[in-house]
Amino acid sequence: MSSLPVALPLRGLVVFPGMIRIMPVGRPTSIRAIERHIDEGVPLVLLPQVDTDEDDPLHAQVAKVGVLGRILRLTRLPDSTMRVLVEGIERVGRVGELDRAMGSLVVAIERLEPVVREPALVGAMAQELADLYQDHTQAAGLQPHEHWAVAPSPDDPERLADQVLAATEASLEDRIAALEDPVLDNRVERAIAHLARQVARHRIASDVNARVQRAMDDSQREYHLKEQLKAIRTELGEASGAEADAAAFEDRIRQSGMPKEVEEESLREVARLRRVHTDSAEYTIIRTWLEAVCDVPWQHATSDTTSIKKAQKVLDRDHHGLDFVKERLLEYLAVRQLAPDSKGPILCFVGPPGVGKTSLGMSIAKALGRNFGRIALGGVKDETEIRGHRRTYVGALPGRILRALIRSKSKNPVLVLDEIDKVGNDFRGDPASALLEVLDPEQNSQFVDHYLDVPVDLSQVLFIATANLMDPIPPALFDRLEIIEIPGYTEEEKVTISRKHLLPKLAKNHGLGNGEISVETGAIQRTIRDYTREAGLRELERQLARLNRKVARRVVEEGVRKVRILSEQLPRYLGPPKYFQELAELEPRPGVVIGLAWTAAGGDILFVEAARMPGKATLKLTGSLGEVMKESAEAALSWLRAHGQDYGIGVDAFDAEFHLHVPAGAIPKDGPSAGVTMVTALASLVSDSPVRDGLAMTGEITLRGKVLPVGGIKEKALAARRAGVRTMLLPTHNRNDLQDIPEELQADLEFVFVDRIDQVLEAAIGLAPRPRTTRAAAASASRRVPGPAGRPHRRSGGT
Repeated sequence: MSSLPVALPLRGLVVFPGMIRIMPVGRPTSIRAIERHIDEGVPLVLLPQVDTDEDDPLHAQVAKVGVLGRILRLTRLPDSTMRVLVEGIERVGRVGELDRAMGSLVVAIERLEPVVREPALVGAMAQELADLYQDHTQAAGLQPHEHWAVAPSPDDPERLADQVLAATEASLEDRIAALEDPVLDNRVERAIAHLARQVARHRIASDVNARVQRAMDDSQREYHLKEQLKAIRTELGEASGAEADAAAFEDRIRQSGMPKEVEEESLREVARLRRVHTDSAEYTIIRTWLEAVCDVPWQHATSDTTSIKKAQKVLDRDHHGLDFVKERLLEYLAVRQLAPDSKGPILCFVGPPGVGKTSLGMSIAKALGRNFGRIALGGVKDETEIRGHRRTYVGALPGRILRALIRSKSKNPVLVLDEIDKVGNDFRGDPASALLEVLDPEQNSQFVDHYLDVPVDLSQVLFIATANLMDPIPPALFDRLEIIEIPGYTEEEKVTISRKHLLPKLAKNHGLGNGEISVETGAIQRTIRDYTREAGLRELERQLARLNRKVARRVVEEGVRKVRILSEQLPRYLGPPKYFQELAELEPRPGVVIGLAWTAAGGDILFVEAARMPGKATLKLTGSLGEVMKESAEAALSWLRAHGQDYGIGVDAFDAEFHLHVPAGAIPKDGPSAGVTMVTALASLVSDSPVRDGLAMTGEITLRGKVLPVGGIKEKALAARRAGVRTMLLPTHNRNDLQDIPEELQADLEFVFVDRIDQVLEAAIGLAPRPRTTRAAAASASRRVPGPAGRPHRRSGGT
């Protein structure tokens, strides 16, 4: 037993062959084992202890494989322990268990030879392991040869694998497993896997550390710069950023003249601003709110023009005609001079596109000497667009009303609410309802925007709304508006506007001056008739602009100095005519009548065509007709069937299928004003009487035979004149609307007023009711005719 090698169990440590380590030795059996090794030359076996918590090495679990060791240096310490420098020599296998002899532990051993299954693969893996290990040691700043007698290389895969596992601090279990594994292939592969994990872990740690370091460097740099800036400001006697902002806002608040309650709220926000750090998000929110509340023109107002003649001169210079609108504005100006504190009206200009509603608002601002702002409401569906967002939301802003007031830089601007009839609504709210407070003179002096959340006085603002139609405007909002209808322009008005406004502006825009282009009046009139079909001026302006472009090209290419455009030359510049006189190609025939319609684009004519065919007594309607128009057609047929005998039309004439069609089927049509047109078309068909040439009509009917008034008389008259109509049938109650029709238009049209359907039929197709006695005899004759034996019999139905 005494000749057996002494055993030195190691707790938490594995010594590989070729490895040199300094380690403390304190257990008595371990000290005795070292002494015997030095004094007697007994071989020393270094065995890793698996259970590191066991203090008694005799009862501890040790590895099956150990390393023969050699003590290079020994130092005895005052506490009777040792510190030794030991070197591993070679792997040996443990045979049996540990035993005690002569005060030390002894163990039987056997030599172990490494097993290499695939030498070529082991060499390749060793080279890969060496390269990976070198990169890792350089990146991590390790000293790979610190504990090794000889620097390992790829030529010695066994030493290289042991060094990698020892130097990269693999777990105790992994190192013991590598020590016990006899197969070199496995040990090298285990070392590569472990080193790969270490490299990946080190890269992640390096990236994290680099980011942290950069952030720390940036923060420290920013901190130092701010401290330096603070010191510089202190030396210069300036306040810090937050204090300077707070002081500036406080001065603006006290000088703005805002109401007392708004001023108190604003000063509270200034006090909060002083307490909040400049880098926080709340600082930006408070500062943005203070900027908005200080930008509101609380007391700044422009002075209205005192000269009514000057204001009228400005309106006449910018717009031709529109006398009623100009008169209303001059009345408002006169009231303002007598009562400066009076509240502004809420005007609403209603008319077809292109008649100058928006530009009229700009002219009103010039005439009054006020600032101008425009708010486009077309397609707005979110209530917050009007009232603003709560400032707790990210990116919150005041509503459009308040933003327009801030941009105008005065408390009494002219604000145009454009396309108010096209405001929508959805799940986000109803903007039209939000406008109720804005457009109510009794409420808008305390308008509260959600963003500012303080009352703002809008009573001095002159609001002007524009719309193409009145029907889409909600009733509550419509009740707050003073409606001013702006009809379409007559041909004479368009010619005058072209001469005074359009042609000079277009010539300037196209670089034509000094009379380089001249358009005769006949050419303008033909452009209006043959190349445009509108109530406004936009298409006319586009066609005149096209003339200017053609002339500009001739001036550049041909060098001409002056071009005069005549009526017969228009096809050369504008191409063939686009529109024709509809009535020129219309042949009078029963069942075809011309009606008049009023749309958002102005007035227009429409044809109503009736046809009768064998079949059941039904009425078929086509042409994209709305519900109201369908009901008018049914009422027309019912009245005619009820009163047909009065006109000598037998009941058998209605035992057929009737078809009413309104051409241009792709365009939706609706409204009650086609009632007289439909009853005339049906009466003309069943009586086989064509309608009077050059006649158009409009009016609503009832089953009692009454003709009720309709709207848009001027627009319809303009459309009739454009189409070549010479006579218009109008309801008697629309007689007062003639005062809105220009004299030149009245001179070209004959107006026939009717209040009953029988008057319509007599004026349109010459069909007058028979005297009562004649009507009774006709009715009796239609019911009874002589039979073959001279006796009367009931006639069967038929056509």
